[in-house]
Parts: sequence; C-alpha cells; structure tokens
Amino acid sequence: MLIFSKDIGERDHKHAREADNPALREYMEYQRKLFPYTVIRAGLDLAYKELDDVLNYIDNDHQKPEGSMRDDYPSDIPDWYRQQFPWSGSFMEMEDMHSLLVMLIKAMDSFRTYEKGNTFHWTVLYDATRNIVKVYNELLSADPTHARDIQLSQGVEVNFEDFVNNYWPHLEFMILSKPDFAHTRLMERVLQVEDFVKERMADGEAPLVALEQARKQYDLDPATLSLLRRDKISPDQAALETFPLKESPFESLAQTIGDDSPFTGLSLVDAEYEKNFQLSQQAPA
Repeated sequence: MLIFSKDIGERDHKHAREADNPALREYMEYQRKLFPYTVIRAGLDLAYKELDDVLNYIDNDHQKPEGSMRDDYPSDIPDWYRQQFPWSGSFMEMEDMHSLLVMLIKAMDSFRTYEKGNTFHWTVLYDATRNIVKVYNELLSADPTHARDIQLSQGVEVNFEDFVNNYWPHLEFMILSKPDFAHTRLMERVLQVEDFVKERMADGEAPLVALEQARKQYDLDPATLSLLRRDKISPDQAALETFPLKESPFESLAQTIGDDSPFTGLSLVDAEYEKNFQLSQQAPA
C-alpha cells in the first residue's frame, strides 16, 4: 500500500470538534463520502490504459493494434502526452512513466507492505488523480449511472484540490513552476524554496547551484533535483521504498498537539483536517 499523508484506507474518521461546529461537521461528512483508495487506484488504472494504448499504437507503426478496443488515437502524440499528463509529461518520457505506473499499481494492490514514493511518483500520482477526478465529476453531472461504474464517492463530486491538500506530503515538483491550483498550505514551503533560490540567483549563483543549496536548506526529497533537472530517472529513483506492515506510518497522526497552538489538544490528523477545512472555507464558491 502506498503511504500518503493520511491513511487512504480510513473512511470514517470523526473529528473531535465537529459536534460543536456545523460547518466542520459538513466538511468531515464530505470526507467520509469519499473513497480515497478507489480515487487513487482508478486514477492509476485510467492513466495506465491511456498510456499503454498509445505506446502500443506507436510500436505498431502508428496503426491500430490488432484486438485493440480503441478507435481514436492522437494525431500529435507529444502534444497529447503534455496535455494529458501536464506535470509528469514535462519531467519524464512516456516509457519511464509507463514503468512507474506499473510499479504504483502493484504497490496499491499489495496489502502486505507499505511503499514510500518520491517526487517522481508524486508527480505521476498527481496527474493520474486529477484526470480520474475530472472524468468522474463530469459523469456525475452528465451520466450518473456510468459514474457509479467508477464510484469514487457516495455520489458527491471529488474536490481535487482539497484531496491533494489532505493526502500529498509535498508538491516539490512544482518548484519554479506555476501551479494549476492554489494548494495554499503545500505551496507555502514551495514558495519559500523559490524565494531562497531566486535570492541566490540574484547574488550570482547558477540556478542548479542555487537549487542544490535549497535542497540542503529545506531537506528536499532526494529525487526532487533530479526531476527538476529533467534527468532520466534512474532505477533506484524509480523504486519504491518498502516497509513491513507492522511498522505503521500513521501512528504519529494520533499524537496530541501541545500548548500555544490553535489546535491544542487535537490529534495531528484532526489538526490537518481542520487546517484544510479552513482553506475550503476561504475558497471562492
């Protein structure tokens, strides 16, 4: 199972403050209507099928492969790839991303270990999740019967930005790029890194030297600089880090926050939900 910021298998979490805050209770009721594991798994399935179809088409001399169920293939494949996978397609070749998708699907289907990803994996997961959420939300409006075939939720649209805010550990692949969504909390650190890099560049440092300094200053994921440099992904970077199931990565979320915090007395997981709830209240209708 892939390790996210929260347990994607947990669907019934009750927030300690929701009984006293109707708006927070509504937010948490929405969270309980989501199927986070299915959102991720269905996104990977769709991404793999789309990419696999196109790669088979390329291998077959740009002709429809025998037995293919697909009739429509992109006329401009590089453009299709950039449009379909705007983040991962900017940083890695189709074959590399195809391999990562296979690896991520296997990890999601394994319930005997926990698997930790790096920046390359989070980039692929971001695009795959965004695509399936878009498909699902459109089906909910236009064709609810077919939306039930995917069923990412109990009949509610999935708020992609909020989903990422709750489950992604970082967005380091967005450093020095313009994000599609605000992702205010996750982008705060990204913006700090960008300011640090820009200050070093203003002092005459080369961009890659400034990024290396930022890596040390902000403890960036070891794969981040490689991705930002658009290096070809190495076998060790493609691999997921494996942990035994008995070593739960989510135990720390139950820890209680101490004094001098608006969230004093709450568990870390409740504090995280409440921070993202507050962001959702600020978002335009």
